[in-house]
Amino acid sequence: MRSIRSVFTALVALCAAFALASCSTITASAGAPSSSGPKTVKKILVDYPFTSLPIFGILKSQVETVAKEKNVAVEFTNDNNDLTQQVSNLTTYLNSDIDAVISFPMDASSLGGLAKQYMDAGKLWITYGGDMSQQSGSLQFSFRDSGEQLGKNAGEWAKQAIGGMGKAIILKDDATQMGQERTAGLVAGLHESAPGVQIVAQEQAVTPQDALTATNALLSQYPDVNIVLTAVGDAGQGAYQALIGSGRPADSSTTYVGGLDANKFALEQMKAGTFYRGIVTISPDDISNAMVDYPVSVGAGTAKPLFNVPVSLVTPDTKDALDALLRSFQ
Repeated sequence: MRSIRSVFTALVALCAAFALASCSTITASAGAPSSSGPKTVKKILVDYPFTSLPIFGILKSQVETVAKEKNVAVEFTNDNNDLTQQVSNLTTYLNSDIDAVISFPMDASSLGGLAKQYMDAGKLWITYGGDMSQQSGSLQFSFRDSGEQLGKNAGEWAKQAIGGMGKAIILKDDATQMGQERTAGLVAGLHESAPGVQIVAQEQAVTPQDALTATNALLSQYPDVNIVLTAVGDAGQGAYQALIGSGRPADSSTTYVGGLDANKFALEQMKAGTFYRGIVTISPDDISNAMVDYPVSVGAGTAKPLFNVPVSLVTPDTKDALDALLRSFQ
């Protein structure tokens, strides 16, 4: 079985294969997993609350496969996008036989006390998608850099396709640290590469349905919008469908939709040559391996306080990367 070091080496190799990859990590030495010393991690709880997102099913299946290969048990909470349910589920598991929890906090301030209780009970608390004051480690993926890469790509496209002018909509995510940093990166990257493009609206939207509703409403005000960028990849699906529903041709040469995180819908549209033109993402294989290997390494005392899974820009021009991602979603 691969150690976290070998997984990271593989991630770096993958990252180097793409033109705009980012592979930075914190270089501080690892802290002890608990006051009692190294801990063997044999059972992991994955607390990913956004269970309605299409990516959740893919992630769950792949993490289960990796865990089985590495002889680590894994369980998942079913929070159903609800903070109260997330708190309840984590409270229930506190006295269980799990060794580590990977939690994506819907509201970090609401989970701080629980994180401390888990650690006081000798369990590891790994924060997914951000940082908390009480944690054993953090699993992230270059949030602001992801947004900047996509924003810059959209700006470069705008300079070539529409003279560096035009109108843009940002479908943001203000609810999480990850979403806030990604949104800031999208705005900064687009402004830097195409200052002539006007961002006419920033609207909260995470799910495909949220994005469909938000984009439809915004198109009534800005029917000639050229660019829609989403801080969450699944929102890109709703934005694309809204534009198509408004009569925008799928091969429109003056339209750019792009999102952060890959999903099957976006990849298929990109492969088909539509105006879905950019994704900045992690590989599903990479994140599923890290979600097993990182807690194990934190328990052993060999991991860094933060593990940054590298991200890469995927476009119709990066054909090999696009095809590889599509295969991972089959």
